[in-house]
Amino acid sequence: MNRRAANDNLANLVQQMAKMSAQRGLRELERSLLELVGVLLRQHSVRFYSLRGNDQNLEVRLLHRLDEAGGYHKVSPRHWQAPDQHMRDAILHSDDTPGPWHQGDTTWQVIRQRNRRTALIVVENGPLDEQEEGFLAAIMLIHENYLRLLYDAERDMLTGLLNRRSFDTRLYELMSQPGQHYTLALLDIDHFKQVNDRFGHIVGDEVLLRISQLMTDTLGSGVQFYRYGGEEFAALLRQGQDGHSAPQQLETLRHRIAATDFPQVGQVTLSIGHVQIDQQPLPANVVEQADKALYHAKEHGRNQVVDYAQLLAQGLVSPQGWPQGDVELF
Repeated sequence: MNRRAANDNLANLVQQMAKMSAQRGLRELERSLLELVGVLLRQHSVRFYSLRGNDQNLEVRLLHRLDEAGGYHKVSPRHWQAPDQHMRDAILHSDDTPGPWHQGDTTWQVIRQRNRRTALIVVENGPLDEQEEGFLAAIMLIHENYLRLLYDAERDMLTGLLNRRSFDTRLYELMSQPGQHYTLALLDIDHFKQVNDRFGHIVGDEVLLRISQLMTDTLGSGVQFYRYGGEEFAALLRQGQDGHSAPQQLETLRHRIAATDFPQVGQVTLSIGHVQIDQQPLPANVVEQADKALYHAKEHGRNQVVDYAQLLAQGLVSPQGWPQGDVELF
């Protein structure tokens, strides 16, 4: 390679790295990573898989593909499946040797986030030379460092749940995609100020942390939980998930929280208001409706789950019209 070609290649790498660092969404970041690898490995095809499971129950799902001739392809969502033996060996090998691992004409590189395997890069159509392997390993380190920054920016520092900004982004995404049947729930800890006043903020923080853990343990990773602010949380539930309706899932959660003995404090309860978000005009409407249901729960005994649609059917709230004039979404 002559000097000019080498400089052009370096410039392309730097530009692609700048593009990757500008991303704020995980899927966009993955695509930028794949395109960056493509600049480096022009004669190879590259696939990007998501990983989940432990050593005994590993599963992979193809998300992105970069062909030598056809360029980038976003793959339609596929089912999770068990990796073949070569892929499985490469994934397990990465626990001892974090760099690229190759066999024949294929190279595997596992991506980690917070010491957990999260994704896999597969490079095909020929082995990598020593310099290419070094570049690939360095790019993965940059990507993992950026993933860490992105994770911290999206999370609440105390509970580890997604934060308010992440909630705003996700709700807007769901409402901009027709056919997304989700329920929004707002959850508030009853009499939490009394907990802080009587036992102190350290105990109050422990209550917040424990409730966050109980929420994710009870309803699983399929439900998206957010620290909405103070003692209030938000949840986005796909309707009909796991064969149970959103109200059933929320009632299960409310009951488990109420049945838990919190150290020093004793019983803690939740009030919950929820609303379906499909066919809503604006995110602000959805949040206001869920908040009205939550307010009704707080004003009528607490420790209960209230459906906005039922309040509307009973004439306990007035239907909302479309917003007029300038509206601040969040």
